[in-house]
Order: sequence, then structure tokens, then C-alpha cells
Amino acid sequence: MVSSLALLLTVGAWAGWAAVGKVEGNLDVDTSLGTQLVAPSAAPSASAEPELPVNILVVGSDTRTGQGRAYGTEADASGNGHSDTAFLVHISADRTRAFAVSIPRDSWVTRQGCKADGTTDKSLVTDRFNTAFAVGGRNCVIAAVKYLTGVPVNHFVEVKLQGFKAIVEALGGVTICATHAISDPVRKTATGFIGSGLELKKGTNVLDGEQALALVRARHIGDGSDLSRINRQHQFMSAVIRQATSSGLVTDPLKLYDVLAKVAQSLTVDSGLAGDSLKTFLLSLGGLKPAAIRFYTVPNVGRSDHATVTWVQSGAKAMWSAMIHDTPYPAAAPKPTSTSTSTPKPTPSSSPVGSNGSTAADTSCIS
Repeated sequence: MVSSLALLLTVGAWAGWAAVGKVEGNLDVDTSLGTQLVAPSAAPSASAEPELPVNILVVGSDTRTGQGRAYGTEADASGNGHSDTAFLVHISADRTRAFAVSIPRDSWVTRQGCKADGTTDKSLVTDRFNTAFAVGGRNCVIAAVKYLTGVPVNHFVEVKLQGFKAIVEALGGVTICATHAISDPVRKTATGFIGSGLELKKGTNVLDGEQALALVRARHIGDGSDLSRINRQHQFMSAVIRQATSSGLVTDPLKLYDVLAKVAQSLTVDSGLAGDSLKTFLLSLGGLKPAAIRFYTVPNVGRSDHATVTWVQSGAKAMWSAMIHDTPYPAAAPKPTSTSTSTPKPTPSSSPVGSNGSTAADTSCIS
């Protein structure tokens, strides 16, 4: 989940060269990703900065392979699994702002075809977005994101189910609030078991790793959609970042090292996020504040199958353009050019979902 990266970004700059060097040794580094990743470069419209803008693709895999019996069998999602969660994160060259865009797993897209080894071919495939990871693994999903967005992907981070739990436990739990009591017990249906096991009381809740994982994975609360699940993930990630920066973590060297070490154990990264490159990158992030980290979802509309969504390209292109040119998103709103006070309301079928952003400083409650 992107909270792993967010936590690393938030506290990593405080760890110091020696501590980061030790933590780096816990990372799983995939050296095969160089063919699809693009080296960071100066953006066309960016002024001269001491650093370069960076785009990071973060994927949460739903594979059950090696994750224990509690999360289902390998028949549910073996091997690579699917990209159950995917974020494209942009960090500005001056390191003062960042924004992450969630890509719904059920986005109906046309992407490059991939082979099982992750290499692409000249064919085009139309399917759910998350099949790219299932078919061709990390290189295939990177290629899909580049093809769909035009954004150069500089780095890759993958987090598995058990790794997400370890991060929350390392923080000593994460505090969230709920507008009402939420219950999603595991129950048997005609087609199998459903439910995350999530139980929240109205008001303040301190979630351990198992409860946090249930919260971000729950599919049978609220309206049951992947989009509402993404909104809960954004709220939870904000809570992780706030807790990391407000709990005294960055001033407690022993606890800080423990958290960073466990974060590192949960991640698979490309070789550009290892060694001295990782140290330099983390130490450049000291000025990045929670209020300057924003979360969005690709604007989208539901399809007639009531199971998948398509992107609203006019809104999505503005996000990708901001990443490509390293400009603030959203851009400053233009001044009104009309004196009319009436604005036509869009019909539900044409109203894009998910374009509004929140910051990591926001404290809205789960509903």
C-alpha cells in the first residue's frame, strides 16, 4: 500500500545516513525493472532546482503466495496476484509538494500486451487494469501505466499483505475515527466466504495491523464499490502520515529505526531505490509536510456492466500533465468569464468520480 511509501517518505529523511544504510539492507531489490523505468530528468517547464521531479508507481499485490492461510488460498490469487491497489505518486523537484493518484483496479482500459516474463509486444489488450500485473508482473504494470498516462515512471514499489500489517504494528497501531459503528463479519455465501472481519465502534478507534488491513481491504461496507474502498485508503494513509509526524517518532532514534526496518522488510523496490540513491532521495525530503501531500483518484464513470469504470480523459490528462511538467495540481482556478449564476447539473452517468483531493493533514472520519 502507498502508506508504506508515505511513511518512508515522511520519516526517512530524519534517520541519518548510517540508519538509512542499515535499513536499506532489508529491502527486496528487483534488478529486472530497468527496462521499463525511466531515469528522472528535468521537466520541460521546471526551473533549475537542486533535485529532479520523481514519479513512483506503488502497487499493493493481493497475492496469497507466502502470505499465510488467513487471507485465502493461492486459488484466490497466486503467483503475482493482481494489483489490488495502485498509486502513481509525483514528488516535485523542490521537494515541497507531492500528490498521489489512485488507479481503480477495475478500470476498463486498453493497454499494451504483455508476456508472462513482463516483456511487452505490439498487441493491444482491453481488460481490467489489474490484469496487467497478474499476466506479466511488475514490468507489465509499469508498461501499462506509462502507456495509459504518458507519465515517465522513475521508480517502483510493491507491498504485500503481510508487509502492510507489519508497518502498522511498527507504529504501535493507527488511530482513525468512524462516523458510525461499522461491522463486516466474515460470513459464508453460496459462492464462498465474504467479509473482512472489520469491527469499528463509532468515534475513535486504534487499529492494529490486522484491523488496518481489514479496513483498507473491506469490500462489503458502504456502497461496496472499489471507489469507496479507495477513499477509505486515502483516509487511512493520511492517518499514518499524521501519526508518524506527530507522535514523536522522528525524535526517538530507536523506535524510528525499528519502524523503518520493518517498512523496508515489506517492500520490493527497483535498484534506483537502493544503496546511496535511496539515501540521497530520502534525505532530500525533509521539507515535505503532511499538508503538502495530496490524494486523488483518476476521474471516472461507471460502465453499463456496473462492475468496471472508464476514465474521464479530460480530467485525467490534467493530472498526468502536472506530473510530466512538474506543475502544481490542481492548477489555480481560472477567473469566471460569465456573469451567469446558474450552472447546469451533470447527470449521474456523466459526473466524474474521484477527482477531488484530500491532504494528509485532513482528519475526516471513515463513513
